[in-house]
Amino acid sequence: MNGPFVLPPQAPIERDALDWDTFAREDWDRRPVLFKGVLDRAGPFRLDEVYRSALVATRRSRARLPGDPDNAVVTLDRLQQLDPAPWMPQAADGSLAGYRRRMLDALGARRYALVISAFHSFHRPLWRRERAFFAPLWRRTGLPLTGAITTLFHGNYESTPVGVHRDRFATFMVPVEGRKRMRFWAQKPWTEAVSTLPDYRAHLATSFLVEAGPGDLLYWPADYYHVGESVGGGVSTSVNIGIPRTEHRPVYDLEDLLVEIGDAASLVDPAAPLLRARMPAGVAALWDAAAPAPGHLPPRLPPALEAALGLLRAAAQAPALAARVGAVSLQRWSAGGFEPVPPLRRVARPPASARLALRPDSVVLQRRERGGWRFAADGHGLRLDGDAAAARALLARLRAGGALGPAEAVRDASRRGRGERESVLRWLLATGALQVRRGRE
Repeated sequence: MNGPFVLPPQAPIERDALDWDTFAREDWDRRPVLFKGVLDRAGPFRLDEVYRSALVATRRSRARLPGDPDNAVVTLDRLQQLDPAPWMPQAADGSLAGYRRRMLDALGARRYALVISAFHSFHRPLWRRERAFFAPLWRRTGLPLTGAITTLFHGNYESTPVGVHRDRFATFMVPVEGRKRMRFWAQKPWTEAVSTLPDYRAHLATSFLVEAGPGDLLYWPADYYHVGESVGGGVSTSVNIGIPRTEHRPVYDLEDLLVEIGDAASLVDPAAPLLRARMPAGVAALWDAAAPAPGHLPPRLPPALEAALGLLRAAAQAPALAARVGAVSLQRWSAGGFEPVPPLRRVARPPASARLALRPDSVVLQRRERGGWRFAADGHGLRLDGDAAAARALLARLRAGGALGPAEAVRDASRRGRGERESVLRWLLATGALQVRRGRE
């Protein structure tokens, strides 16, 4: 009698329900899985929110300084555009459908691709929905140490502009509109000394295809080589969530301990400009004197390396390092696995008739540390010196439920307590963790 039929290791399986327990036990880091029709009502992305996030991302891209890395890339027939602004989503488009029509009308038979990285950080409602959707997975697999990444892919490109490649990320692909194919290889299909392969026609025989559309969810582990393809030349929009699984480098953690990544203006390599800002101005990169003789090194490092080493030594001092580790940990837990988080908002003082309440899906944490208290709300941090009694009392009141008026929220017997409450209230409003309800209850 023959044994049970077993799929070959590279073949994807299909599931008609998303059960995180089953997924973590049987599929995670093991094989590609296509979940058919499981996101019809409970998906992490809505088409209008995807469009709004793309609008904010492309505005930020157009406003960046020359030489700064760009989070948005546009390719036309595989050629990356040095001036992508005319080909990015615009407010006049009104929707992704409007953007698609404009691009197709302008390009005719030419193909295009819009790729936006750090996509979740541009629109707070999208970020909240994404965080809530993946929270059950983190409870089973652990929170991503340096955060999951989110990337938008939109266009009718023949195949992913970079070509066949392998990431250090396990990936979930969420089709938002249109249909898209992913082609996979269980092993590296080429022998050339290159990391990507744009022309992979010679390796089709060893690949397998998976096609997905809106309502589906596709997962593949980090060790699969892959490339995205359009279906029949149609336009598709999908959002990929990448979870770091391999090739983790200690520098990723050190950057967080040296600078506040959330303060970065750039979302691509955000730590670099912050680290440069902490270096002394005008420091020489190399030795001032002539180059050392072969086989001999001067007793001192080049000035730039000496300054960088001093920065690292200062950060590694026990009190400073312990405080920074605690702050990063608290913010990471409150971010829920998706960093960088949406930036702090500029908010006006709420009217006297408003009612203030914590959002049900907000994550607000606190911990005592040397000389004060550390707070985190939806990925943003706040430090208060002393016992922070007024701030903690306000948070306890808000966590208990119900809503407070602005005057009631800041009422305190002491001037210091009132000031502390006002500071925390402004911060909570800026993080988006506190919602403002109009009128009286």
